[in-house]
Amino acid sequence: MGRVGATTFLLVTLLTHSAQSACRTVSVTANGAPIIGIEDMALDAARGQAVLSAYDRRAGTAGGLYRLNLRSLDAPTVAVTPLATGLRPAGIDLRAEPDGAQSLLAISRHEDGSATVERYRLDGATLTHQGTTASPLLCRANDVAFLDGDRFLFTSSHGGCGWGAVIRDNVLGGRHGFVGVVDNGTARVLIGGIGFANGLFPEPSRDRLTVAATREDALLVYRLSDPQAPPQRIAVPGGPDNLTMAPDGRLLVALHPSPFRLALHRYGWPGGGWPGGTVAPTRIAALGPAGTEILLDEDGRRFPAATVALSWNGRLIVGSVTAPGLLVCDEAASGATGSSAPAGPPGTK
Repeated sequence: MGRVGATTFLLVTLLTHSAQSACRTVSVTANGAPIIGIEDMALDAARGQAVLSAYDRRAGTAGGLYRLNLRSLDAPTVAVTPLATGLRPAGIDLRAEPDGAQSLLAISRHEDGSATVERYRLDGATLTHQGTTASPLLCRANDVAFLDGDRFLFTSSHGGCGWGAVIRDNVLGGRHGFVGVVDNGTARVLIGGIGFANGLFPEPSRDRLTVAATREDALLVYRLSDPQAPPQRIAVPGGPDNLTMAPDGRLLVALHPSPFRLALHRYGWPGGGWPGGTVAPTRIAALGPAGTEILLDEDGRRFPAATVALSWNGRLIVGSVTAPGLLVCDEAASGATGSSAPAGPPGTK
């Protein structure tokens, strides 16, 4: 959908309540060093914790996975516990296991342009590596979500690994992103033809899979039992990124109002938020049957390029692909989780 259509949708569905009046930045450190680029988060609401996926893309330095005590967010600076370091992680997902431990999936990007999915067991503050999934289909992987057992879904922003695939979509307007599934360690394409597939959220009890199509300014809602059927398309006011869900059933979505400004900002090109330049805006919305409520809408000067939002105990907690630390808003949605519930087998054509 174009900008005009997205604006019309916003005017029709936007609720008037806003939660941006009491926000502040929180510095996040690990072993005394600042954490930059918290791109994704997974919430463990019962324990009051979240797992953070972060690395500083601008500096090109590795980051890792970290455990955050959400009760510490009253302070201006919080220290997190490193779980796995030396990684360039992207999307993550957390699932509770019957024995009280948790399973964690994390997309890990590598310097040679490839990517893998790493699986871990998280027991308290102890993270144990359980296996690696490697496939050429993962080279542009963005987000990951558990199904059941060893099976999981992932999104790929583009249809190939080289710069040709990027040009075909980003410059020529192609839609070759896809959703893949990994079963018994083997990856295959499940749903194709998506304009920059990004965040995903499966709801097996409702036979739903919601996928963020960033370059389409839309959420695509598929049936898990028949993913080849045409999806429901929900226009949103910006390019959607990561998705989380609130207890009332609404989806929280980080939106990029201007993909062009995001690209300038992300890669440090002129006008992209480096000294003397502009920055990428931050927008967070909640989507439900009543429409779309904008929870946060800022020009990005305080906290640019938000990619994920969680809500816990009435606080909206926002992460960014480039910014240091987190943005915390004290008047937020009623609660959200980045974790996936087990699902049945996805249908195939």
